[in-house]
Amino acid sequence: MATCAFLSLTACGDDPKPPPVDTSPRTVRLMQTSDLHTNIFSWDYFTGKEDASRGLAKVATLVRQARAENPNCNLLIDTGDAIQGTPLGTYYALVDNTPKHPMAVAMNELNYDVMALGNHEFNYGLNVLNKFKGEVNFPILGANVRKSADGSEAFTPYLIKDVCGVKVGILGLVTPGVTIWERPENIPGLRFDDPLETARAYVPKLREAGADVVVVAIHSGPDKQPTGKASDPASWLTDYSDATKWADRGNVPGENEAVQIAQQIDGIDVLLTGHTHQPIPKMLLKNTQGQDVLLIQPNRWGSHLGQVDLSMVYKDGHWTVDGKDSRLLAVDANVAEDAQVAQLTRGAHDTTLAYVSTRIGSTRAAFPGGFAARYVDSALADLINSVQEQAAEDNGHPVELSLAALFTDDGRLPAGDITLRDAYSIYIYDNTLYVMEINGSILRRALELNAQYFAQWNTSAPPASSNPASAKVPNAQDYNWDLYSKIDYGYDLTRPAGSRLTHLKFNGQDVTDGQVFHIAINNYRGGGGGGFSMFKEGKLLWSSADGVRDYIARYIQGHPNLDPEAVNTCNFSLTPDLYSYFFKASQGPVKCSAP
Repeated sequence: MATCAFLSLTACGDDPKPPPVDTSPRTVRLMQTSDLHTNIFSWDYFTGKEDASRGLAKVATLVRQARAENPNCNLLIDTGDAIQGTPLGTYYALVDNTPKHPMAVAMNELNYDVMALGNHEFNYGLNVLNKFKGEVNFPILGANVRKSADGSEAFTPYLIKDVCGVKVGILGLVTPGVTIWERPENIPGLRFDDPLETARAYVPKLREAGADVVVVAIHSGPDKQPTGKASDPASWLTDYSDATKWADRGNVPGENEAVQIAQQIDGIDVLLTGHTHQPIPKMLLKNTQGQDVLLIQPNRWGSHLGQVDLSMVYKDGHWTVDGKDSRLLAVDANVAEDAQVAQLTRGAHDTTLAYVSTRIGSTRAAFPGGFAARYVDSALADLINSVQEQAAEDNGHPVELSLAALFTDDGRLPAGDITLRDAYSIYIYDNTLYVMEINGSILRRALELNAQYFAQWNTSAPPASSNPASAKVPNAQDYNWDLYSKIDYGYDLTRPAGSRLTHLKFNGQDVTDGQVFHIAINNYRGGGGGGFSMFKEGKLLWSSADGVRDYIARYIQGHPNLDPEAVNTCNFSLTPDLYSYFFKASQGPVKCSAP
């Protein structure tokens, strides 16, 4: 009843209702954003360049157009990860959290109806999240976020709203991976239950409370990726049970259960999904009654607006869904920014530009990034590992080795002056640093899994030397290829996955399974993120209060005239030598590649 008291439009009693005055057919339109990650403007703060294909200010234009086409019969819903992701999010969470959050300002201007929590909502702790929650003019849902003490609801679980006479129920869920990725001090007193079982408990409640339509707004997506071209809408309509059409994403337990919720729980009409950063215009999944459940996801960073149209008819005393369709509306150079959203948030954007333009140090030469830095033991990866090693030691926890990934192709350090933006560009996520104790068995298994980033190399038919991305598995994420320091190791990519590690030595000696190591590792990987569950077998010795990104900035500030030649140490190799194959002709030789 507490939930019903919160929702002024929710029917809680059993009194019979008279039929509506107007029972003519109508269309209920759902508009969705997800994984905005504080991208309001069409601007990449990490590269300092315009990006015409992103930004809530442009999505706002599409929202107003979609509303105008179907006035008074629509809902605007977000499925999480709104307040983290760019330096704007960092600034207004950690540098100056006093003003109203710019995302709250923009979302209020657009009159969002509801939002589901994302895992990154918890990155800055509950004080920042609760402040944002108090600033927005709409409820933030999270049915599977519970209070550890008694299992009660920590957030509003669902909303039922009257939309042109149709009662639409929205259940909010978030991936339970929060408990793996997030620092414990950011989620005190909370537990994250299985979304599938939570939906199983709540969907009947929404129906009993009078919902004509049930929508699951979930920060979670499909647990598989099409083997075909993901940008082709037809790829998402293939039979999900056909193993030749779908490839596993490498999820942590329960991370992406959207498809299973659609298939196993009756009474759901639509799943609005997120988290996996995929443009999914439409998936149709059969539930146990053979009915189609529609699933959609609007990618990330405000690149698309999701639009679902539900054809409603009144029969047997209630509204029912008679048809459903969905599409993605793309943001591009032809979409203008919404003047009102832009005006209200321009000051925050300008403040962020000034913040990231601050000079913090210098280099003697460039630290290249992208595939050219991933496919060889590079100065950029060694720099990040040096930062992590130094941070661990400064906090009383010296380590034997460190591991780090190069998250994007844009991250690099130029020669000469280095700004905060340059430093942030090589580490775009808000990861914190762990020091963990592991053994040689964990290390060996992690290294073997690490090599599954690459496709098996066919010496008889190698990929085109002009396409370095072709050396990796198509669905492999760049943040799941780690480069290690202080150990000597190598891979033979002509071997099948699972047997590619050719050697593993520490201080010139073969590593044994029982050998103990203290390692520097980010909280995502240390918690088993990316499928590296073996790290959860280790022991957490220390967790940083600061982000790795901030340690990088301070390291650059404290080490003027950084020299990539001095930073770079050669301790791993690939067979074949991918740098030589893809880059030597165009970029020249490098220190750790074959001469």
